[in-house]
Amino acid sequence: DAAIADCDIAIELAPKLAAAYANRGRAYAGKGDLDRAIADWYRALELDPENATVYNDRGRAYVGKGEFDKAIADWDKAIELDPEYTTAYSNRGAAYAELDEFDKAIADCSKAIELTPEYATAYHTRGYAYGGKGEFDKAIADYDKVIEIDPKLVLAYLYRGDAYAVKGEFDKAVADYDKALELEPNLATAYTSRGAVYVELEEFDKAIADCSKAIELTPEYAVDFAVAYFVRGLANRGKGEL
Repeated sequence: DAAIADCDIAIELAPKLAAAYANRGRAYAGKGDLDRAIADWYRALELDPENATVYNDRGRAYVGKGEFDKAIADWDKAIELDPEYTTAYSNRGAAYAELDEFDKAIADCSKAIELTPEYATAYHTRGYAYGGKGEFDKAIADYDKVIEIDPKLVLAYLYRGDAYAVKGEFDKAVADYDKALELEPNLATAYTSRGAVYVELEEFDKAIADCSKAIELTPEYAVDFAVAYFVRGLANRGKGEL
C-alpha cells in the first residue's frame, strides 16, 4: 500500500511519468489486483511504448487472468523490442506449454537456455513440454538439470517422478515423490501420484494411506480430490475390499 501511495503522489506531480505507472502496476500485481495492474501498464506503454519490461509484466498478468493469447502477444512485442530478453522467451514458452503447443514451448525455452544457460525455469518448462510430447527421457534430462541448478524446486521432483512412472521405473518415481514430500509435506498431488505407483507395485496399504492423505489435504472441488478417490478405489480393489 505504501508503494501504491508513493506512486499515486508521483503521478499527481508528474502525470506523464511512465515509470510511476509501471511501478504502481507492479505493486497492484503483487497484491493480486491484476485489472488495476494491467490498466497502469497500458498507461505506462502509452507514455513509453518501447519498454519491453512492461510488456513482459503485463503478459504475466494476462496469464494470471487466463488470457493466454493476450499474454503471448505481449511477449511477442517484448521480444521484438529486446531479442535477447530471456525471461520473455521463458514466459512465452510456459504459456505455449499451458496451451499444449509443445513444439513452440520447446523452441522458446531452448532460446532462453541459449541466452542464459543456468536458467532453471526454462529447463523446467521445457521438461514439461517434452513430457507432453511423450519424450520422457528428454523430460527427465531437463528435470535433472533443474535439480542440479536448484535442488529445492519441488515440482521438478514431482514431474520427474511422473516421467519415471510412465516409463515403469517405479522405484525412481517413488524416490522423487518422497523428495517432493520432504520439501513440501502437504503436496497432495505427490501423495496421489505416489499412491498410484504403489498400486502398480501392488503395495496396496501404502497406496490407500497416500490417497487418504491426499483426500485429507485436497479441497473437494479440486480435480486431485477425485483422482485420489479413484486411485484409492484401485488399491482397495487390489486388496479385494470392494
